[in-house]
Amino acid sequence: MKTTPLQETVKRLDRDLARKDPEIARWVIDHARPHIAIRQNNLVTVCFCCGNTMVYAGKERYVKCVECGRTVEIIEEQDWLASKRMMSRYFASLEVVEGIQVMRTFEVIFSYSAISRLKDALVREVCRHWITSDGRCAVTSLRKFTGLLMPKAKSMKLRIGSTEIEDHIANHAVILPGVKLLPELMTKLATVERLMPGNALTNIRNLLEPDYSAI
Repeated sequence: MKTTPLQETVKRLDRDLARKDPEIARWVIDHARPHIAIRQNNLVTVCFCCGNTMVYAGKERYVKCVECGRTVEIIEEQDWLASKRMMSRYFASLEVVEGIQVMRTFEVIFSYSAISRLKDALVREVCRHWITSDGRCAVTSLRKFTGLLMPKAKSMKLRIGSTEIEDHIANHAVILPGVKLLPELMTKLATVERLMPGNALTNIRNLLEPDYSAI
């Protein structure tokens, strides 16, 4: 399939982007590690933030620890063991490369020990959205198999067809600090806080889309 001039530019720029995995891992560990609590079959629930043990029989997914006061995510013990004491979260940086707004999305996989301590935070970049000031977008991402991102894939590939998976992941990523925006986007965005998880990519694309109502 023939590629557009934007896609050819993205293929060139994509190869030269510097890796950011180490700095992403450090920031996430220092500032954004998940607040979780593991609930055993007997309802005894252990907060991983402070080590407090409490009995919780409710159905809410997020509750406040009675000891440290943090809001923790309740995870059932059987699910915790099935995931091998690992959990993942998505984070995204916003950068400008040669006049193109780039949203780089990273998956951070947290690995915990049997004594409830964080052992490691593994980072891999999964996709990049390249958005021009007039709303055009090209996407590169890890190679996929049967619609899923391959766990051990390292190289990025330009996406010609559907990008629903990449769009969903980017939309649900937490925006990292040090945001750099196109001037066209800065003038339309009241605060960076508007780019909240759940709609960050959609907000950017909507704000950069031309206003045809004035024509």
